Amino acid sequence: MKRIIIGLIVASSIVFTGCGDKTEKKAAEDQTKQETSAEVNQADLTAGQEQEPDAGEDNGISALTTEDGSVRISIVRPEGYEEAEFSSEQQVAFQRMGADGTSSTQINLRLMAGDENAVITAAKQEVEYLMSANADEQSSVMGEIQTMTGGERQWSFFSYSLAGEEGYRLWTGLSNGCILSCAVENIGSGLEPLAAEALVPMLSAAIQE
Repeated sequence: MKRIIIGLIVASSIVFTGCGDKTEKKAAEDQTKQETSAEVNQADLTAGQEQEPDAGEDNGISALTTEDGSVRISIVRPEGYEEAEFSSEQQVAFQRMGADGTSSTQINLRLMAGDENAVITAAKQEVEYLMSANADEQSSVMGEIQTMTGGERQWSFFSYSLAGEEGYRLWTGLSNGCILSCAVENIGSGLEPLAAEALVPMLSAAIQE
């Protein structure tokens, strides 16, 4: 009887010892899996961070497309200007603030698939609207259309002025068949006067087809 009891105790010890070994082995395996999973997750996170562009990075180049998105060009921000908040894929805007912090020089560029006559009509209508909204219409002036070469580009433009604002409307044909239409305006006082001789080469240098 004692032998039977001793045998049972020995057998039970062997069984529990075996279970203990299995439990320890399983715990070690679980620990290894957790460590491996953590390493994989960290690697994925690091890779994702490397692939995502830096939101604060600004290379000074903006994309500009036609309204239907069929044609796309790049615009390099002119020196001394910053991109305005109302820029979009169909409209790229830059501004340079005056010394008083309220006056500014603003550049607005649009890529248009229409012909030159459509661009001229739209530009004149916009300027005429500004003049009609001006309190002192007698001081409003719109110049004749002129042309000027900037680099390899031929530009057409006209100037205008009204109370507290002066500007130019300029446009040039691109090799892709579209027309780049530009509005450059001084809003406020104490700003450097606008001149086509300075605007044409600056805008020509900004275009990357």
